[in-house]
Amino acid sequence: MDDYSDIEIVDDTPLADPSEYLADIPTNLTSGVLGLMGFMTAAVVGLMAGNPGLVVLTRALVAMFICTVVGRILGAAGEMCVREFVNRYKSDHPEPSKPQALVNIDMEHQAHDNMVKNMKKAA
Repeated sequence: MDDYSDIEIVDDTPLADPSEYLADIPTNLTSGVLGLMGFMTAAVVGLMAGNPGLVVLTRALVAMFICTVVGRILGAAGEMCVREFVNRYKSDHPEPSKPQALVNIDMEHQAHDNMVKNMKKAA
C-alpha cells in the first residue's frame, strides 16, 4: 500500500461548475448545424434546378443566415428547458448525507493519522 502523506495539495479550490463553461454549447451547436444544413440544402436544390451560380450562392447564403437565427432561438429554448429540468431534478433529489457509521470511521481515521504524524515528529 502506497503512502502519499508527504504530498501537499496546493490548490484546494473546487472544480468549476460545468454549467459555467458549457453554457452556450447547445445554442451554438444547434445554430451552426442548422445554418450549414440550410446552406447545403439551398445550394443542392438550386444546382439541381439549373439556376445560375450567383443566384444559387445568394439564396444559399440567405438560407444559411435565416437557419442560423432559427437555430440560435431553438438552441436557447432547448437549453432553458434542460436547465429548468436539471434544477428541478436537483431540488427534488438532494445529495444524501453520509451515514453515521462512515462519519465515525472517517473521524477515527483522522485521529489515527494525527497520532501517526505526532509520533513521526517525536521520533
